[in-house]
Amino acid sequence: MRAGTPFQEPATADATAADGESVTITLGATRSLFDVSGRPVHGATYTGSFVAPTIRVNPGSTITVRLVNELPVATNLHFHGLHVSPEGQSDDPFLCVAPGRSTTYRLAVPAEHPQGTFWYHSHAMGTTCPDPAAPSAPGTPGDVENQVFAGLSGALLVGDDRTLLPPELRQITAHTLVLKDVQLDAAGRIAQNTATTSIDSGNPTVRLVNGRLRPVLEMRPDETQLWRLVNAGADIFYRLHLDGHRFTVVGEDGTPVARVTTADTLLLPPGKRYDVLVTADPHPTRTTLRTTAYSNGPQGDAYPDTELATVAVTGAPVHRLPDVTGALPTAPADLAAAPVARRRTVDLTESADGNTFYINGKRFTDGSSVFATPARLGTVEEWTIRNHSGEDHPIHLHTTSFQVVSVQGAPQPYTHRQDTVPVPHAVDGTPGTTVIRVAFADYPGRWMFHCHIAAHEDHGMMSYLDVVP
Repeated sequence: MRAGTPFQEPATADATAADGESVTITLGATRSLFDVSGRPVHGATYTGSFVAPTIRVNPGSTITVRLVNELPVATNLHFHGLHVSPEGQSDDPFLCVAPGRSTTYRLAVPAEHPQGTFWYHSHAMGTTCPDPAAPSAPGTPGDVENQVFAGLSGALLVGDDRTLLPPELRQITAHTLVLKDVQLDAAGRIAQNTATTSIDSGNPTVRLVNGRLRPVLEMRPDETQLWRLVNAGADIFYRLHLDGHRFTVVGEDGTPVARVTTADTLLLPPGKRYDVLVTADPHPTRTTLRTTAYSNGPQGDAYPDTELATVAVTGAPVHRLPDVTGALPTAPADLAAAPVARRRTVDLTESADGNTFYINGKRFTDGSSVFATPARLGTVEEWTIRNHSGEDHPIHLHTTSFQVVSVQGAPQPYTHRQDTVPVPHAVDGTPGTTVIRVAFADYPGRWMFHCHIAAHEDHGMMSYLDVVP
């Protein structure tokens, strides 16, 4: 692959209709040969490239996405983080599109939907569609890891969260950075789980930004930009650091923050997004965006320090803009004082060989929930998530974001809501613990939750909660 080419945005599939209008996008899932930083690569694609096009939508509009399955296996779509119905032809991961078939998703985005960064990807819960007469398929793993790793994922932007910033920052340059990795064989084929080969997330891998190897992103001296960071890969974590700089976090998982913070590093497990402000040095220079060395537990993976991109500060200086502080205008309310209607415990475990995964002792192979009691609309619940394994598990909840109340018993000050949180691994037999609060404001149906390491959800660490009026 060629390193050091100019930074380039992903292609765009524009669905920015006026309020109440509908725009149709067609995505054809197919196996394909595409270019990855100058090298031909065999994988899967929606529109001919390794990084799927960025879908842009406005709050108050309806997105119509027609998915045509040209793969030899079943597939579907999940619109990760969108607050839309989990039922019908909306964001229902139980929908299954068989090879040679198509389906149409209609996503009614609420007018009050948060503006921020989301993403979409295959959520195939098997390689074949279940028989309507016998919908369960015990023992059949999902196919999310294969399909996302092969290329079936991309960013999704709702509105433009620059409009939430102070007036002087609303016209700054915004970039979308989609982080994905590839493991290739000698013929340029992306690794897959088959009868003879498998994806090992701990193997050496090539980390890419928008499908490019260590691209060069340009900034002017003293310039502030908005970076939309998306981990759209299948399995691995990123621990981002920009040498000599700090990130100013204005959004997490598509939700504007209730308190602006700064950070030297940002941890992005699979599925995680951050919207951050970055201000360049006051003089011409070059610096490096990297993912630093990181381990997600003694039974998990250990990743080396890896350069992702070069930031070249060049040209004439610009007027330095003021720092952003406080809360953004549409940040959701703090749930700390909300009445708790129900408390639940979610236990995460795995088999001794690390190949089978469970929630509350159950593997998601028969389509049933680990909870006998549904949640009710208009209530708030508190979940204690306990990780008994030796690796961190990033837990993702569909349909809404949640608030982290405590981690390892330490109360967390309210700064934001999120839809993905890494639950720490067990130490000396003591489980890692994260407590969250979830507001069930609307949308009855099956709200899914699972580990977003795709191999783990494929092999059992997934369930759902029935939400009823």
